[in-house]
Amino acid sequence: MISLQDLSKQYSVERTVNAVDHVSLEVERGRFLAIVGRSGSGKSTLLGMLGGISSPTSGKVVVDGTSLFSLGADELADFRNQKIGFVFQFASLLPSLRAIDNVALPALIGGTLGDRDAYARARALLQRVGLSDRVDFYPGQLSGGEQRRVAIARALINTPSLLLADEPTADLDEVTEKEILELLVEIHQAFALTLVVVTHNNEIAAKADQILEMRAGRAIATSIAEHSEPIAVREPAVVGKVPASRSLTAHGGANGDRAGATSVAFLPPSQTAANEPGDHTFRVKEIFEIPTHISAQEQVKLGAGIERLAGRCALWMIAVFGLCWILNTAVATYENNVLQAKTDQRLALEELAMGGLRAEVKDVTLGPGKTYKLSIYLRNMDDTKPLYVMSPTVRVFVQVGSSWQEISLKPVENAAPRVMKIEGEQILHYVLEPDVADFAQLIPYYMHVRITNDMIVSPRSQPKDDLIDRSDSYYVYLKPHDADNSAIQKKLSFPGTPPVWIPMPPH
Repeated sequence: MISLQDLSKQYSVERTVNAVDHVSLEVERGRFLAIVGRSGSGKSTLLGMLGGISSPTSGKVVVDGTSLFSLGADELADFRNQKIGFVFQFASLLPSLRAIDNVALPALIGGTLGDRDAYARARALLQRVGLSDRVDFYPGQLSGGEQRRVAIARALINTPSLLLADEPTADLDEVTEKEILELLVEIHQAFALTLVVVTHNNEIAAKADQILEMRAGRAIATSIAEHSEPIAVREPAVVGKVPASRSLTAHGGANGDRAGATSVAFLPPSQTAANEPGDHTFRVKEIFEIPTHISAQEQVKLGAGIERLAGRCALWMIAVFGLCWILNTAVATYENNVLQAKTDQRLALEELAMGGLRAEVKDVTLGPGKTYKLSIYLRNMDDTKPLYVMSPTVRVFVQVGSSWQEISLKPVENAAPRVMKIEGEQILHYVLEPDVADFAQLIPYYMHVRITNDMIVSPRSQPKDDLIDRSDSYYVYLKPHDADNSAIQKKLSFPGTPPVWIPMPPH
């Protein structure tokens, strides 16, 4: 099903970075593969190349017998649309479309289904993921977990044979995280899909048939954890180590392999009744083939605007009441203009809130005792347009194990105005005290910290319906007060004194 042959990806800015370094990989159809590793180890980069989104510097990606990057741009886009389902870190739903519209959209764009068939399948998939009562809800009306379920249904609309998930439970609470994980495993089993999940969560990895660990861009084979509860998909469950028939092997430059390359081979699963030839087709037909009389009942709203409705009314009425036809056309034009004006206003407001306002961590310095001084800046990127922000709600979390623990945070400006006019750059100051034991060390000695910033943005100081909710997350590595600088230097080799904080990109 999947074959990665000596795959590498390099980035060259100030220096060359080997994000993925000579990885070779074979995965059989219908398997569940977990890709694990620390931040920056190359997990997401590898998944991007596997899904045909990011092209490799060298090497070959073969999915279902097709060499992806030998295809033209249009052919590759069609292949991704029809063969591969994607679930990203964030749901990435279109906010102006209902849940059912978001799910049906890939089938409508790709032309794989007619309008009514696409909506009938989208409705069935939303029922399958437990959202039968949320079909007509917009993304803003759904919780984070519900949005992630819609994204999973969308990934399945074109009956892909491969499902890729990049940190599918990022920023979700533990209960919702468990629900989404169980849903992915259930779908993997029910649809006989090949499932590849990128994660830093050991509980997710423990449920996989196979685990691939990434370190500094290289792939290292590992066995299933001793404490895991293996999932019997197509063969008996295995507890403890991986048996010889499913062994994972890692080898380097021997036997003619390129020097320094890492290769991981996953041997095929045993052939049981669950994956007999044709079984996948049977499962897909059983779930996805909607009877014609059911599809005919669907009301397709996406693309069915006022003009089409007015046109049909006009054709019907022109033969009998010419005057009514003129009136109908006038009313339809007016309503279309009103709706378009509201849509344009909303899009302009979203652009102002998301693109016109920049918010980032400016600095973190050591404070008295075990405290730190945190500075966050808000910057109006276009001073010609007024921008107002209600006092942000800032929260700080430290990673402990695979979860996040909230810590104490106090604003310095006690008398900060409830509504702030952002002109140029405005800095907000806070004092935080991360008194946390056993914090996760993704970088030795440093705490992994997530800062969330929830704001309400408007172009007016006294808004009415022109409000936008904005939520940002910033990630930093934070050096503990009692950290030994000399020990850090030996481990990490900073050019000078180890910094108090290290900024990280969103992940």
